[in-house]
Amino acid sequence: MRHLITVLILLALAATARAELTVVSAEHRDADSFKRVSEYLTGKHSDGRYAVFRSDDSSRDGFYISLLADDRTTLARAEKLRVRFVRKGTQEIDSFQLPAKDLKKKRILVGFTGSEWEESSNHPVAWKIELLDASDTTLETAQSFLWSE
Repeated sequence: MRHLITVLILLALAATARAELTVVSAEHRDADSFKRVSEYLTGKHSDGRYAVFRSDDSSRDGFYISLLADDRTTLARAEKLRVRFVRKGTQEIDSFQLPAKDLKKKRILVGFTGSEWEESSNHPVAWKIELLDASDTTLETAQSFLWSE
C-alpha cells in the first residue's frame, strides 16, 4: 500500500511539473544573418528551421535568444509567448507578449528588435521567456541566470 501511495504522489508531481526550454545561445544578430539563399532567389522571407518571434516585427536587427523545446505536444497547446526583461541601468521589469498559435518548430528564436536594440552593446540584463496556453498557464519557460537571482 505504501508503494502505491508513493507512486501516486510521484505521478501527481510529474503531472504538475513544467517543462523547461533549453537556452542554446543569446547574441546580437544583424538582419543579413537571417537571409537565406531561397530569399535571394525568390524574394520571400523564410525563417528556416526556427519559429521566430520579434518584439518589433518590422526589424530583424537585435538581440536574440535561441531556445530548444523538449516536447512538441506542449508546443501545440501554446497560444502566447510572454517575455519579461530588465534593461541596462534600471531595475524595472518590462514585457511584451506575442501570439504563438500553431507553434510546430522545436527551435525558437526570440528577438528584442527595433531601433533601441540595434546596437550590439544593447541587450537585456535579465530576462524570462514563457510559453502560455489559452488560460495563461505556463507550459514551458526559460530564464537568464540573473532573473533567478
